[in-house]
Amino acid sequence: MEPEQRYALDALLDALGLPFDESAPASSEELGEVFALLTLAHEQDVELDEHGRPPPPVEPPGPWVAELAVDLGRRLGVERRGYAGGERFLVALTHDVDLLGAGGIPTALRRLAGGIALRSGRRLREGSAFLLDALAGRDPALPLAEMGPPSTCFFLARQDDPHDGYPERYRPALASALQQASGDGRELGLHASYRSREHQGRISEEAEALAKSLPSNNPLQGLRHHYLRSAPERLAAELRVAGLRYDSSIGWSSRPGLRAGTPYPYRLWDPERREPGAWELPLVLMDATLAEERYLGLGAEAAFEASVETLEPVAEHGGAVAILWHPPSHHPRLSRGYDRLYRRLLSWIEEKGGRTGTATETLDRWESRRAF
Repeated sequence: MEPEQRYALDALLDALGLPFDESAPASSEELGEVFALLTLAHEQDVELDEHGRPPPPVEPPGPWVAELAVDLGRRLGVERRGYAGGERFLVALTHDVDLLGAGGIPTALRRLAGGIALRSGRRLREGSAFLLDALAGRDPALPLAEMGPPSTCFFLARQDDPHDGYPERYRPALASALQQASGDGRELGLHASYRSREHQGRISEEAEALAKSLPSNNPLQGLRHHYLRSAPERLAAELRVAGLRYDSSIGWSSRPGLRAGTPYPYRLWDPERREPGAWELPLVLMDATLAEERYLGLGAEAAFEASVETLEPVAEHGGAVAILWHPPSHHPRLSRGYDRLYRRLLSWIEEKGGRTGTATETLDRWESRRAF
């Protein structure tokens, strides 16, 4: 069996919770489909957007890998194994911390003055929120008290491009933010900078820089690329060199869904070594996709319906995925109802038998399921 076929078969058996068995009755056509999906072969010749990202196809693949795994299970006479704790599916809660050091009294006063001069309700709301946060000593860009149960926060370690935000505000606030987030029960991860994919070894450099600032009881394990601007064909090698366990960048910015056609974590393929590498935890849903006018531009109610539609196949197939809510979308006065949407979505996950956690906890439960 060729390494590519072995990789695809292992992904199908992993979906069922079974150990690897080369004699499992999967056809070469099925294995080819799985390999093509997990390696994003359909994206190789598409036109990229302004950030160098492939757009979603007109007809996304959906949970095709899961359906192929179900067919294989029928031939083997087995059903997919459940999780040791009895959960139906898993959702990793994640936050990309793109901003720090926002707000403050001078900024609040400028927003309030601008709101009065321009008769802008939005500026007045922002100014009022910034003023209240400043008086309470809070950073409106990281409202930890509003961010719900344990989750993973990805922090920037390098900011060389304008898309990386405001380093003059971010850098002075970073050490304190890492300590506060860790103390609040958050896993800390690396948010790779906008240009990181363009420089060999940059991920390792950024991981090393961030790791030096992390508490000893919260070691660096995972990565997400800023703007989801990864190079999937190099992810396995990048994570291996950086000593990281997982990535969670494989998703679309412009629509929710299963970019690699699977609701399950899977090993990234290393084309140079022709072997599997670190884990990919699929990103299926992002607040910015739902809210921003350049994408779907949905109000909170329509966004909830879209979120449920995205997570239903994950629940149906016992998947394990990540969702992303940027910290300002938890702010009670700045999020336009997306803070309440998030809490409502967590309730839906619980009602449907799901379990939330950090990215690392989610992968731990996924891996222990196969051993269980």
